[in-house]
Amino acid sequence: MADSLDVLRTYRHDLMNQVQLLHAYSQMKKFDRLQEPIQNLIAEAQRHTEMSAIASPMISYVVLTRDICYQMLHLHASYEQLETPSLQAEQRAAEVLFDLLDHVGKHSMTLLEPLRMDVWIVAFGQGYEIGWFLGGSGDGEPDFAAWAQRWAAQGIQFQQLQEEDGIEYSIRFQAQE
Repeated sequence: MADSLDVLRTYRHDLMNQVQLLHAYSQMKKFDRLQEPIQNLIAEAQRHTEMSAIASPMISYVVLTRDICYQMLHLHASYEQLETPSLQAEQRAAEVLFDLLDHVGKHSMTLLEPLRMDVWIVAFGQGYEIGWFLGGSGDGEPDFAAWAQRWAAQGIQFQQLQEEDGIEYSIRFQAQE
């Protein structure tokens, strides 16, 4: 509950900053400067609408709240449900995804440029596969070695694959019976 309140405070604070900027531009009659902040607000609202529409409320909550909390993390998420996941699998996926996005989000706070993160989440009955790709920051990527080792001890398989445009990461797991 405390995390939800923190997220709402952050969202309200950021929204009020944008509204004050728009108000100042309009008061100064600098109408040519209004377009970019308005387009940014629209784009963010559209992204949050897409995140809110993820079929799993738990996964939707995690993605949306981490996106709001870490402003230097530009998160784009997709969700595919091959089979209806068990409640246990969904809870585990939410826990792991929360930890992953916090790990990357904290790293993004140390960067000078926003870090783009594309995440794809696939649900299959008793498990999940979560993949991600980071791009847009020349300041390096977070170190996933310790993170992956911690989760490997709990049966989560971590992979990284070098692609032409960067490294693609993924984890896969089955819910423990």
